[in-house]
Amino acid sequence: MAHLPASASDEDLIHFADEWASLLEAEDYAAAFAFTAHEPSMSWTPELIREVIKSYGECSASQKVTLHSKPTDISQRKEVSRWHEDGSSGIGEIWYDLNIDGHASDLTATFHVEQGADGLTVRLNDIHVM
Repeated sequence: MAHLPASASDEDLIHFADEWASLLEAEDYAAAFAFTAHEPSMSWTPELIREVIKSYGECSASQKVTLHSKPTDISQRKEVSRWHEDGSSGIGEIWYDLNIDGHASDLTATFHVEQGADGLTVRLNDIHVM
């Protein structure tokens, strides 16, 4: 699982999510799973990540995440929100729309960003249609 320095910028967090999406594009679901921490209540596994992606929209076994998409009137959301410390380790979140087969989609991955003694940890929260 990758950690980022506490000083990581919003751009660094988006780059982290892009790297995760690149692993999904290679259909290396085990590596994508290992790349992030996970929300325990969601019970993520590499197989579940794959199933969510393959079940989206047309539900095709051949569809996959792509890092880039063709320009259309729909743009991919890559958004970081941060908040002031509230006593918990959570300091923000990432909303990252997944491109499917080269097209922007409304299948969105959300990540919690947590601060710890060793820097920032990005925790996959959910992947669902927004």
